[in-house]
Amino acid sequence: MIATNARRLAGAAALSVTLAVSGCGSSGDPPDVEETPHGYVAGAEELAEPQPAIAYATRGARRLHLLDLTSGSEKKVGLSLGAERITEDGRFVYAGDGDRGIEIVDAGVWTVDHADHVHYYRAPARSVGTLTLDAPVATVAGHEAHTTIGTADGKVTVLDRRELEAGRVARLTTIDSRSSTALAVPYADQLLVAVGGDPTRPADRIVAMDERGEPTGALEVPCAAPRGWAVLRGGAVIACEGSLVRVKLEGEKLTAKTLPSPRTPVPAEPFGYRPRSNEAAVADRGGIWSVNAAKATLRYLPVQGRELVAAASPADGSTVLALDRSGALVSYDLETGKVLAQKSVPASSLTLDADRAYLAEPAARIIHEIDYRDGLRTARTLRVAGRPDLAVEVGR
Repeated sequence: MIATNARRLAGAAALSVTLAVSGCGSSGDPPDVEETPHGYVAGAEELAEPQPAIAYATRGARRLHLLDLTSGSEKKVGLSLGAERITEDGRFVYAGDGDRGIEIVDAGVWTVDHADHVHYYRAPARSVGTLTLDAPVATVAGHEAHTTIGTADGKVTVLDRRELEAGRVARLTTIDSRSSTALAVPYADQLLVAVGGDPTRPADRIVAMDERGEPTGALEVPCAAPRGWAVLRGGAVIACEGSLVRVKLEGEKLTAKTLPSPRTPVPAEPFGYRPRSNEAAVADRGGIWSVNAAKATLRYLPVQGRELVAAASPADGSTVLALDRSGALVSYDLETGKVLAQKSVPASSLTLDADRAYLAEPAARIIHEIDYRDGLRTARTLRVAGRPDLAVEVGR
């Protein structure tokens, strides 16, 4: 974790790796054997601290910028399409052209969570490849071994994410959701797929499938019109029209719990959350939904006098952050709805890591680094080379 801004600026010390060698090489001894060190990744450098970066693009441009949040330096990766939308899964950035094209970029920074400890890696950034789908891209979800791309025709293309790590795009299958919904959330080596019975209507349930699109029998749970999702430490959460479904791996078994929503419909917006946490949030114009995956709880916080566009959870159990239409960042008390702090910045996006929030201000070409634990104090103002119309955080 990044404890202070000073530590982030100081950079990260490389971890030393020791290869264990058995025997002394005499003719009677067994041959020398090199053991693969724990956490070893070929072609990557393991470091002692996170390597977060802001990946951003100017709308319509054919390049992706990567702003190193440790050093403040920038590098660029050329794109073969004009970016109109970008999403991320911690390591890979998925740049869409607003239609059927999507380009996958390896940001070269990532974190591997082993629950009781984590590993931080750095490798060269590069474009992995481009896909042209049969219909406009609607959803992208990447986690662990799989990446799924849902399209407006209700189909979901499944990619081998391990192959993406090796620099190759490998399609495993295409799943027909038999609905107008195209969503599959990778979780626990399976896919939580939104399925229906009418291609002209939204899906009505979540079914666990394998990477070939075959039901595993592990789980099937009702969910009207599945939409946003998040994979948290306490399980995967998927928003439905009037509820949230929490799916959790308990031992070797998938279990599902439906959390009725205090207010409907639940918005079809992305959840905001910090990595390796149990809490996530999503907002509509007039309020915020906050879910705790570990506790399987859901609450709604009405907000008066603002038009909210995004929300994110610091995962402290007591506060939630929201971005309003004017670009102002607001910290709320989850119990009372009281405004605890406010930062007026004409921001277009909000992302969180374990210690900081990042707000992109495109017109000024600025990324604001905010300490959300200290009254929304501005920790750094980072000037960038391009206009950050589209911005996400990777490596977190």
